[in-house]
Formats: sequence, structure tokens, C-alpha cells
Amino acid sequence: MNIKTYLPIIILSFFYPKAFAQLCEGNLGDPLVEIDFGSGSGRGDALGADITAFTYSSSGELDEGEYTIASTTSGLKGTAWHVTTDHTGDTNGYMMVINSAVLANEGVFYTKSVTGLCSNTTYEFSAWLINIMNPSAGTDEYHPDVTFRISDTSGNILGSYNTGDIAQTTSGSWLQYGFYFTLENDTEVVITILNSAPSAHPGNDIALDDIAFRPCGPTITNSINDELGSSITLCEDEISNYTFQAEVSSGYLDPQFQWQYSDDLGLNWTDIEGETTQSYLFTDTSNPGEFQYRITVANGINIGSESCRIASEIFEVTILETPEALTGSSQQEFCSTQQATVADIEVSGSAVWYDAETNGNLISNTTNLIDGFVYYGAQETVNGCESEELISVLVNIIEPTLIVNDIMVILCDTYNDNEETIDFTFYESDITDCIDCSFSYFESLSGAQNYNEDSLITNPENYNTYEDSSIIYARIDSSDNCYQIAEITINLVATPEIAISDYVGICETEDYITIDAGTGFYSYLWSTGETTHAINVTNDMLGDYSVTVTENHSTYICEATKSFEVIQSNAAIISYIDIEDWTDYNNSITVHLSELSLGDYEYSIDNINYQDSNSFTNLSSGEYTIYVRDKNGCDVTEQVVYLLNYPKFFTPNGDGTNDTWYIKNALTEPSLTIKIFDRYGKLLKTLDAYSVWDGTYGGHKLPTSDYWFVVTRANGLNYRGHFTLKR
Repeated sequence: MNIKTYLPIIILSFFYPKAFAQLCEGNLGDPLVEIDFGSGSGRGDALGADITAFTYSSSGELDEGEYTIASTTSGLKGTAWHVTTDHTGDTNGYMMVINSAVLANEGVFYTKSVTGLCSNTTYEFSAWLINIMNPSAGTDEYHPDVTFRISDTSGNILGSYNTGDIAQTTSGSWLQYGFYFTLENDTEVVITILNSAPSAHPGNDIALDDIAFRPCGPTITNSINDELGSSITLCEDEISNYTFQAEVSSGYLDPQFQWQYSDDLGLNWTDIEGETTQSYLFTDTSNPGEFQYRITVANGINIGSESCRIASEIFEVTILETPEALTGSSQQEFCSTQQATVADIEVSGSAVWYDAETNGNLISNTTNLIDGFVYYGAQETVNGCESEELISVLVNIIEPTLIVNDIMVILCDTYNDNEETIDFTFYESDITDCIDCSFSYFESLSGAQNYNEDSLITNPENYNTYEDSSIIYARIDSSDNCYQIAEITINLVATPEIAISDYVGICETEDYITIDAGTGFYSYLWSTGETTHAINVTNDMLGDYSVTVTENHSTYICEATKSFEVIQSNAAIISYIDIEDWTDYNNSITVHLSELSLGDYEYSIDNINYQDSNSFTNLSSGEYTIYVRDKNGCDVTEQVVYLLNYPKFFTPNGDGTNDTWYIKNALTEPSLTIKIFDRYGKLLKTLDAYSVWDGTYGGHKLPTSDYWFVVTRANGLNYRGHFTLKR
């Protein structure tokens, strides 16, 4: 028995398990051996004694020389082992977990006989392995060292491959190992995976998954109609002209071919009789569904054995079911104002349209409909399949019979602010006399034509316009399926503004007052019956009045009415004035009027700038004249007031500057008295409004110090303060 062995090719996955496709540099055949140990939630069944040399453990942690079939390593060796799933990451996928030990028969992990092999055929032998020792356990002296062995049925070793040390990693990494070889004459071998490391030492534990033995051959490249690719989607009964092609690289002296198909997603494959070339013409689209095709290749007569063939990647074929025919009215009417397109033809489902029943040209959905033309429609799926049966629709374009009128709505702008509320339904009878028509209102013409809800006015009975001129579009839908559009032009015109106050005062000294509504209006009507722009009201005619004026805007007249009251007014009578003084700049004056003051008044302290408030603040000390003016033009009342203050210090040194201390503006209150005290409360001097203090007591100069004073004013109020005498 002869065998050729090849060097192994290995890919390491440091972060996640990953299948390695270059163990065999070409294409592989279906596995002759494929051991993934199954799946489940608990532990799997034991392997036969003829398969492994280790002892099966059904529960608990694994002792030396034991193995189990499990979906996780959790709980199998405390924290000494990594916690991992099988190499695919399937939480229910089983793997073989082994606690290695010295065994009489070399520590065989797994062994199996493979029959039905072919001579002059290359095979790949591979498996996924992981060192499950956790470095945190502190054991890293010995590592798993696995041998892949090919033997004949008599036990003669035909070839082998050794992985070398499989090192520990911080998180545990699945690695795929294996090699490929070519049999020259034999058809049966025994494949074995065994432990080559010193098994009696710790740190030599391993998990095993996905053992595979399968044919290996040249590279097969798929194409369809000479273009790279391996999938097509067709409609049921569609004419197919697709040719599946397979380009096979060198490697076989006498390559032979066999096409296969599968209708169960690749679980089972069936040879296609007579299809033994490198290409396959696919024609049968009669059965909807998903189908797979592939080409298998072998050397010479080996093509007759499944265990000797390699297979191409799968050609995926999807046949889509033909949709049902469209349903709808065979004759449909459209209004000319609708500007209907092919997309407006009403049928069930999604449609494509043609200009003839057979061999017709496709018509775009945006094409305008033609009166008297017959359109042929097919149901179309999202994948582009069309129904075999077409629906025919005769289109009739009709003209609208409804007569509508554009109208202009003129509104008086009540507050002359370019804002007014309008009820469009009030004008519907002016637009048309149709009783059963439906009215909709839009802010744009395109919105009315296309019934665009973004432009639709949802409150036509209470619409606010914010422009002095604007156009609204009324869409009138009638029972004949037509619609008409009428323009509603809105113009806001000015409402008269009457410049008369709510209260008009007449001075008690005047015989009458003239009240003027303003000139230039179209008409006037006073509550007195007068029709002039102004009237006179005498002092004995006080009371309520009103005037209504109109303004003529050619075709529309706006009116306004002003109600007011004529009251008697007079010059202000000042009752008293409150002052707060004794500061440099934070004094105030408040004017109080007598109840006999009848008018509406404003106040000033310079007879230029008047204010409604009767208070003045942030004033400096000094003399002020208070002016109270009647807004109705009666006389102005005046009164002078003084804001008192005092020096904060004085220097009686005879230089003519600040030699005496006194109350500023004291002469305005002749009855005012001032008493001066030292810091101990001793009375030093009593002054009147006309006198000053020179800083002496009993003819002696007093020293530098602070002194206190009390001012008693004409109104009986006292003010206390202090100042400094400086020498």
C-alpha cells in the first residue's frame, strides 16, 4: 500500500474559532467522516470503546483519563479550565472534552475506519482543538501535542502529522489542524487522533470538535453565462437561457464530471442523468421554489463513487411563483381636469402596463392617459415577475360639466394689521350652484390639483389670513368624478380709524368743546344725528356719545364706530406734596391732587417733559417747580417745592470757605428750627431758618469731631443727622 503525505497547513484563531479553507488548497467533496458529537442541553452519549481509549464520565468533574461529551466546559474542572462552547459558538453544540492521562494504548482520543476510498485520490483529514487549561491556574509546563495518523487495516502507519505544542491562551482559542494526502492503490484506511504529550503531567487537557475526512482536489470556479457568479432568480415559466459553468484547475489527469441537484436546501443530492460535461444548461422553470445545483469532479473512473468526488460551490436557483391576474373595471372614466396618468388606472395589486395584449411595449406610469385607448396590465411582484393573464382597460376621458366662478372676497381689516378671519363656506354658493359637490380648500394650486394634504386648509370655516392680498384655491369635486378649481382672491381693505379718546374733557371755564372724528371719510353719523366730521358739545351736555364713519373702497365700504364720554375737566388743584429729601441725589417728590380736580392730568418738573405718574425720583436737593397739566387743555397748575439738605462737614478756619454750617434752602420754611448737640448729647446751639453756626460754644472754638442735629419742620416732623467739624 502506497501513500503520499503533504505538509499540513494551519491557521490559528486568536480571538474566535474560524474554519480554515486552505488545508485543502482546492475544492472539497462531501465528508466521508464528519463528527461534531451532536447537540443538546445536558451531556451527550458515551463513545464506543473501539473509538476512544478514555473513560466516559456522565456527571461531575473529570478525573485523569476521563472524557465527556458536553456543550460547555463549565463545571468540568473548576477554574483550572477555560469556560468555552464548541468551536462554532453554538451554546447547545457538543464537543469531546478530555482530561489526559497515561494510557496503555497511547491515549487515543478518537479512531475510525473509512471505507470506499478511491485510488489516485487526495483526502483531507482535520479537526478543531483547544487547550482548555487556564493560565491563571499556574500550570503551564506541559501542553497538548496531538498526532493525526493514517493506518491501514492491519495497523501499519501510512502517514501522520503532529501539531506540536498547543499553547495556553488567556481566553482559550480553538485551532484547526490537519493535513491532506493521496492514496495510490488502497480503498480503506483507519484515521486516528491521539495524544503525543507526557500525559501524566498537568496542563495537558484538551477539547476536540468537528473531525472531518473528505476528498480534496483541484479548484473549481463557478460562472453563469461566462460571468462569475452562482445564483439566479427567475419567474415561473420564464424562458431560461442560463448556462452553469465550472472551470477546473489542473490536478486530475482525466477529470470527469457529474452535475447534481437538490430540492431540500442541499441535504440530499441527486445526479442529473446525462449531464457529465463542464457546463449545464438550466431550462426548467415550471416549478416554483428554491433549488441548488453543483458539479462534482473526480479523476477517471472514480467519478462513479461519491467518496471520491469533489464538489463545486452551489449554484442557487430561485423560481418565483407567477402572480394572479389583476382585477378591476374593464372600462374606466377620468376627468380631463384630473390630468390622469397610467398610474391612476384602478386595479388590484401592483401593475405594469402595455400598449398591446401580446408583444406590447411597456408604458411608463407617468404617461398621460389617452381617450379611447385600451391599456393592458399585468400583476407584478416586487421581484419583477408578471402574471401570465393581462387585464384590458378601456379609458374614457370626459370633460367637466360643472360651471364654477372665480371670486374676490373683500374684507375690512378690523385692526388694520393685515390679519383677518374668513369663513370660506359662506362663499360656496357664489362659486357654483352645485348642491351635492364636495368643497376642499388649498393654499397652492398644485395642492388643489393633487389633493396634497400639506396644502389642505383643515379649518375652512375659521381661516386666518395674514396678508393684505392672497389667493386660496377651492377644489370642487362633483358626482361625475370631475373636479374644478376656483380661485378665491382675498383683499383686506383698511377700516376707518377714529382718533377720539374714550373720555373727552371740557374745561369748566369753557362754554363748549369741538369733537372731531377726522376729515376724509365717506360718511359720518353722530349719536346726536349730525352728519358732519365734527360736532360741538357744551358744558351742559355732558354724557355718552358715539360716531360712525365709513370709508368707500370703490366696491366695498368699511365702517367703524367710536363710543366715548364727554366729561367736565378743570385745572388741577394740588392738595399737598410729599417730599423725601436730606440726600444729595436720591430725593423724591409726590404730588397729591384734591378731589375737586376733575380732569385727566399729567405732571412735569420742567414744563417740557410730562408724565402720567405723579411721582419724581432720584432728584438732587434744591428748588423745583411742579407743573400739573390737564390733558384736555385746561390751565396748568404750578407750585414750587424745596428739597432740603445740609453740608456733611464744614471748616470754620476763617478762610471764607465753608466757615459756617446751616440747612440749605431753610429760608423756604421760616418756622423751621435746628438744634445742634455734641456726641454726648449736650445742646450746643439752637438755630432758626435764618441763622448759621460758626463752630463755637460759649465763645470757645470746639474741636474737630462729629456733631448731631435735629431739624423740626413746619409740618411738625423731625429729621436727625450728623456732620463733621474740621479744624
